[in-house]
Amino acid sequence: MKRLFPLLAVAALVSILAACGGGKKNTTTTNGAGGPPLKHPGKVVIGFGLPAPSFWNGQASGNTLKHPSGFEYSLGIAIAKQLGVSAKNVTLLNVPFSTMLLAGHKPFDFALEETTITAQRAKVIGFSTPYFSANQGVLLAKGVKKPTSLADLKKLQLCAQQTTTAVDLILHKLRPDKQLLQYSASSSAAFDAVQSGACQAMILDTPIIEAQAAKKPGAYGGVVGQINTHEGYGAVFQLHSPLIPFVNKAIRTLQANGTIGKLAKKWEGYDPNSVPVLK
Repeated sequence: MKRLFPLLAVAALVSILAACGGGKKNTTTTNGAGGPPLKHPGKVVIGFGLPAPSFWNGQASGNTLKHPSGFEYSLGIAIAKQLGVSAKNVTLLNVPFSTMLLAGHKPFDFALEETTITAQRAKVIGFSTPYFSANQGVLLAKGVKKPTSLADLKKLQLCAQQTTTAVDLILHKLRPDKQLLQYSASSSAAFDAVQSGACQAMILDTPIIEAQAAKKPGAYGGVVGQINTHEGYGAVFQLHSPLIPFVNKAIRTLQANGTIGKLAKKWEGYDPNSVPVLK
């Protein structure tokens, strides 16, 4: 069963980085005495990014999302409730993944965009404690022979979305025989490349490619393996945001009472043990 409780190493990294302090002070307001320091009293702004099937479903409309649903949407609403804010006072803001990773002011209180916690990223943005764990997965194009090892995988024409941890994994661990194809903006272009056959194997977080494969059955050769990277997703904040400990407390509460586990089963309903680990 998928591990949804915080990875100890990642949690320790977040704690150490949070203790460092410093950086430009975040502009927030306190929601009453001792309440969470939100950008707008009594309201929560949550950043999201598309495409993210099963994590964020709905119809994009300008900078927001109509008829939202999905794992991270539901988690965001649950976190807001823990902060004392009702769903009707939650605003969704479309923030491209690459933009969200940049240093500087953030227009949201926190963002949920399947963002892997890394020490390098944590130099310019803030992270919560992890709320989801995810290895890197391999999505194969139709007609391509299934790799059974990392040695087989590195012989294929690989692709990845720019700014993701998959790029570092491919370039520095796999070191493929062919030049890596990198696609910017979102994962859509990379998925299209796999579907067309221009990319033989795409590497991205396993739950994301599982959701994409389920969304477009028959378009790909399947999710044929995963690479054990012990990665965890964290909510993203402006660097050193004073809201981080409040969201951390909310996430821990939602883990302890089973909410996160139930949401994961509902929205990410695949069995990770069925995906072989490539070595």
